[in-house]
Amino acid sequence: MAEEAGRRQDLGEGGIHPGDLYGFLVARGSLPAQPVRLAARGRNALAPGVRSNMDIRHLTFEQYRYFRDVGLGGQLPDEQVNRGYRGWAPLRNRAGSDLALGTGARWREWATVLLPEMGLWPGMQGGSSEFEVQACAKYGKTRTLYVPEDAAASADLFCVLERPDIVRAAARTLERKARDLFVVAGVDVAGGVVRGTLDGVDREFRMSAMSAKLRRITVYEGEFGLEALTLFVCRGGLMPGADAWKGYRHRAWEWMTALADSTTPHLPARRWRWHDLRHTHALQLLTYLENLMDGEEPDPKARSRRHHTYLTGHIRHNPLLIVSRRLGHADPSTTYEYLQYTDDLVNEFEAAFRGWVGDDDAT
Repeated sequence: MAEEAGRRQDLGEGGIHPGDLYGFLVARGSLPAQPVRLAARGRNALAPGVRSNMDIRHLTFEQYRYFRDVGLGGQLPDEQVNRGYRGWAPLRNRAGSDLALGTGARWREWATVLLPEMGLWPGMQGGSSEFEVQACAKYGKTRTLYVPEDAAASADLFCVLERPDIVRAAARTLERKARDLFVVAGVDVAGGVVRGTLDGVDREFRMSAMSAKLRRITVYEGEFGLEALTLFVCRGGLMPGADAWKGYRHRAWEWMTALADSTTPHLPARRWRWHDLRHTHALQLLTYLENLMDGEEPDPKARSRRHHTYLTGHIRHNPLLIVSRRLGHADPSTTYEYLQYTDDLVNEFEAAFRGWVGDDDAT
């Protein structure tokens, strides 16, 4: 009896496992296939043989510059200043797009970045930087993000020209909320640690282990009073949330579609997402590395990379694996989805069949 009770507990009420029931119904012909179920950590567990493809959407160089400069930055298509622009904090929004594209990070990773992580902190040299993400990364998987110099310069421009006015206007509001905030008293840049007071208790946190929720309420005593430790701030003085960034993107789309003219690059039917910049980063990097391996890029290291035959060399220099590590993909097969977009089929056709079709002497 005890053995039977244990078996029933393992299988569920009635002694029948849900999977066995669906399998029985499929075998009987009552169901065409087993249904999709939601597995742990938000992943879809599909029935055998069913694969979910990624919705890869990416931007060309012209599309990205139009999205960033016209939609987010308030310029006219001819790169002139738009006097009628009614957006807010264009330098912040441009910096966000540059950081998303330059790092290839997911929204929760780049939108929650702290000033010390960006190198924008007293005593730090600035420029390109590297920092570790964990709590804000997908599934909490630790990896290192690299911020290229151009993206860092865009963030620095925001900090110099636009951010001070935002934090000055919000300082009094943050002072009134101080009891509900994590007020940082010291930042150990080398150790990646911040120390301060939260709920009346002295606390210490490793920056990479700080959740997005904690980062949003983290402040320090700045020039004008309390100000957010996060790079990006909104009118209230704290880090913009997901809905705020969604609003920035939607308004940018409305603005740039309204200004579209004959010089505007082709716009897709659906408005762009922030995540499209991650896809664009992946494709650009993958294409560049593939060309490097093929000797099409002027890099002195290209020859040595092409002739690595050992397993360690393959792992270190394989373009697909490099991009997979950079994006933090748990499985390289996810990165494999991007390969179908790296082929330039038009130019490949022209090269392969040059002279086959048409009359070369025709004018």
